[in-house]
Amino acid sequence: MPTSVQNQILRVNLSNGRIWTEKPGISFFRSHLGGRNVIAHYLLTEIPKGSDALDPVNRLVFAMGPVTGIALPGAGRHSVGAKSPLTGLFGESEAGGYWGSELKQAGWDGLVIEGKAETPVYLWIKDQVVEIRDARHLWGQVTGPVENRLREELGDTQVRVAQIGPAGENLVRYACIVNDLNEVAGRTGLGAVMGSKNLKAIAVRGSHRVEVSNTLPIKTTARWVSHETLGEGGSHHRLHTWGTGAMVRSKQLEGHLIVHNFRDGQLDHATDIDAITMQNKVVDHMDRCFACSVRCKKRVKIDTEQVKVDPKYGGPEYETLAAIGTNTGITDIMAVCKGNEMLNYLGLDSISAGATIAWAMEMAETGRFADQGLDKESLRFGSTESVLEMIEKIAYRKGVGDLLAEGSLRAAQIIGGDAEKYVVHVKGLEVAMHDPRAMKDMRDNYPITPTGGDHTGAGLKRTSVRNTVGLCQFLQYNDAKALELLNAATGWAMTPEELHETFERGLTLARLFNLREGMTADDDRLPDRLHEPIRMGPLTNHVLSRSEIRNYVAGYYEERGWDKEEGRPYTDTLAHLNIDIEEHDIADHTSERPDPLAVGTLPYKMSHDDSNGHAE
Repeated sequence: MPTSVQNQILRVNLSNGRIWTEKPGISFFRSHLGGRNVIAHYLLTEIPKGSDALDPVNRLVFAMGPVTGIALPGAGRHSVGAKSPLTGLFGESEAGGYWGSELKQAGWDGLVIEGKAETPVYLWIKDQVVEIRDARHLWGQVTGPVENRLREELGDTQVRVAQIGPAGENLVRYACIVNDLNEVAGRTGLGAVMGSKNLKAIAVRGSHRVEVSNTLPIKTTARWVSHETLGEGGSHHRLHTWGTGAMVRSKQLEGHLIVHNFRDGQLDHATDIDAITMQNKVVDHMDRCFACSVRCKKRVKIDTEQVKVDPKYGGPEYETLAAIGTNTGITDIMAVCKGNEMLNYLGLDSISAGATIAWAMEMAETGRFADQGLDKESLRFGSTESVLEMIEKIAYRKGVGDLLAEGSLRAAQIIGGDAEKYVVHVKGLEVAMHDPRAMKDMRDNYPITPTGGDHTGAGLKRTSVRNTVGLCQFLQYNDAKALELLNAATGWAMTPEELHETFERGLTLARLFNLREGMTADDDRLPDRLHEPIRMGPLTNHVLSRSEIRNYVAGYYEERGWDKEEGRPYTDTLAHLNIDIEEHDIADHTSERPDPLAVGTLPYKMSHDDSNGHAE
């Protein structure tokens, strides 16, 4: 029977040059699917407890989903994971574009890289032929020239490249992995892990169409998505027209735009950088990911005497508009577009970069950066020069950029005093540009997400399912549709209950990794700043209480089948999810349920999210 799962994981050891194929079996893929579950499996079973994230023993895992690479809108997604050099905990991020689909079309469901090359190298994957090649001539270059050089070297303009920029080479703790020049696995510092292995790039060319079991649901869904991009009433029309940047205007009106290191909820002239303004002034055209008709990706082109921006680096979406724009007090569209280009060619996570710069601006403003030679005049909110200068200094670890390259929490701990109380983070990961004081879904998401301050709802069912299956969050697929597409691709006839268990399995595996690496229930919280009232706007009288968050977290633990005090999974939860305590060396991080469940009873609450909502 045709199926999209190829039962092939590519393994590479850069220390000794060994390359081999691992075939975990279809039962492994059915129980893990892809994404987080596959990442967590390798991190738990192959990385020794307490290992440094930048040590060669860390695994860098690229995990496709069963739907990745099939001819379907939203199926261009893949996940990347490792122990995070920013948080020291479970690191995971997702990316779109074409690279993940290309790897799947080359015949691989995933890629696991270990060790460290003696000198810079890149991987060349052409279907089942894999080579480790010299990359010393590429080291130090930004992403655009590297992609051009590799395509020229390999004699194929359709080669897809995932790579690090100078930030990854310099081990900036929130360096990202860039593919297709404008798509990134942005969060948790995975580019630094890649850099620590002396791995500059992974070039891929696949020549085989991904097979599916049943084409009819896939074709029907593709036609529906295409139709829904048309007309203002279409559910994908807004994304098709503006991308995600239209949220700047709505958040400004509602008073929870991210401004001045999360202190304010509104900013004068904020709409000067929203998606509508961008369409009118700087967007050259809208582009797409693999097989997608929505085309929500901006390509910005600026060619003035003062500013030049190349459309090959894409354009800023909402997170970047807010992170290096409103959060730093910037409303200059040209500067934000230039900053986005720099982030993509240097290889930096825009959220952590912007949040760290905004924190540093507050430190300078209040005199806490005097020892760094910085004051509110040299690093100030609203200064485009400060933001663009800091992006480059961070990527190359120059001057104060060396400190900020550690991330805001580590930087605060280095300078000491009360600097840490001003850092807006969860578990060491800078919080994304959505305010839980105004958004219930973010209040429910940030404290419990395995990676920390990520905004995509990765601790909740909808996002977790889509990331493991390989579907985009922005497409309006409810759980029933995601399951239908998964079964059409694989032919497995998976039930809603079985799909729910993969969600629970992935979350529990990630939880166990975090507990093993020293995380406690005290880390499942919001930072001090988010329990303060928003300083400007209509929400100035609203305060989010700590007890509300603590009670929610305890209830979340209970729903997962974890103990309510520490969030340690019960042993009967692990048994039900077929998680082997001995194989994963996790006995010290489990609990015994005080009142054992009856045989056959689910150890967690079943819930089915059939809504059409989506995270942005």
